[in-house]
Amino acid sequence: MQASSTDESQAIESLVKEAEEMASRAKAGAPLLDSELDGIIKSLQNLAPAKGEGGEEEINWDNLRALLSEAAHLPHKDWDKTGQSAESLRSILLGDSESLTETFRKIFGRVISEGNWDGAASHASEHNQDNKPWAVLVTGVNGIRKTTSIYQPWFDELLAEALVTPPAAAGKKDTPNQKLPVGSNSFFRQLDHMIATLTNEEFKRLYTLTQQSLPPSDGAIKPDADTVKRYSDLKAAIFTRYRTLSEILGVLLVREARRGKLNTMAETSGRDIAMFHYIDKFFPVESYNKLALHFTINDLSCAEQSVDSRMVGEISDGIDAKESGDTMNIVLANAGGPYGSEVLHGVQADSDRVWDELVMKGGKDDVGGDWYKATIAIDAHPTKKWTATPIRPDGSRGKTFTFENKK
Repeated sequence: MQASSTDESQAIESLVKEAEEMASRAKAGAPLLDSELDGIIKSLQNLAPAKGEGGEEEINWDNLRALLSEAAHLPHKDWDKTGQSAESLRSILLGDSESLTETFRKIFGRVISEGNWDGAASHASEHNQDNKPWAVLVTGVNGIRKTTSIYQPWFDELLAEALVTPPAAAGKKDTPNQKLPVGSNSFFRQLDHMIATLTNEEFKRLYTLTQQSLPPSDGAIKPDADTVKRYSDLKAAIFTRYRTLSEILGVLLVREARRGKLNTMAETSGRDIAMFHYIDKFFPVESYNKLALHFTINDLSCAEQSVDSRMVGEISDGIDAKESGDTMNIVLANAGGPYGSEVLHGVQADSDRVWDELVMKGGKDDVGGDWYKATIAIDAHPTKKWTATPIRPDGSRGKTFTFENKK
């Protein structure tokens, strides 16, 4: 039900004010407020199994609150500190268990399920005991079907044609059952899934205020551009404020994945080299092959349209999820990152510059010297099916593949 005009104005004011204040606290690196700590604890308790539902492991919520008060506001790119916090978080959430517990799996159900943890574990038991598993960093601007690509049935063929082998690996061969990393044999650590889980109370508030800000209507929810902008601004503030919290969980997960020799993927726009350092830090070359995938697009306007459409759909889904009263629906409603189409030109420029100057050619902060690399060209069209083409090591275009569906 939409609000009256007075409530609508108040909700608009709250959306703007809360986005500004949260973004300001994040920029200042201020410790989390008591209300923010309360929200995180409540978010996890919303998803934890009730007594008698399985997962009898006890979580010490006071210890968790103390950890977050000390560490959740610190710079996430300090990977040593983030790693130390992840050790403490593991002790709180997993205790002495040598694997993911039922309680952990219940709370982080979307992260585990949509990330394909069990599929990656099954693949590892069959293929990665005699071969190095893969750590994959997926880079490129939002809205160009990066994630969709890795789940396409042709992705392994495309990747094989695009693969650039690092000098240190030239001439070396794995055993015949070595497989390239694709969506079906890898765990995909997705930031948006983690944030939506850890802060579902914030997202519930986001959906509530957005609904209240809409004018009265008996039909389908159709937010205008101003509504989408206000929604995007508060969502971006949530992502920024709780980025370190999510990265602490992310390190916990990649360490568990590494223990099981799981192929592991992470995603970044690639605007800077921080996530390259992340992979280097947590996946030593002695035990993992490292692969950087860079996606480009021929027509950025198609990506802009994709991002805008996704955001509008997310608002509708989020309001429906909030109305359902089911916390998991709120977690599932989040469809991606927080940024709208207006920032994509800048993101693309930065991402391409980092790839060309620092990753492929090597600059003052060059990274990836011992990485495999692959460039994938997405050809988008407003009405026709999108395609993906590998860029061969010599710079020529390889076989073109057509997307079968949209993920």
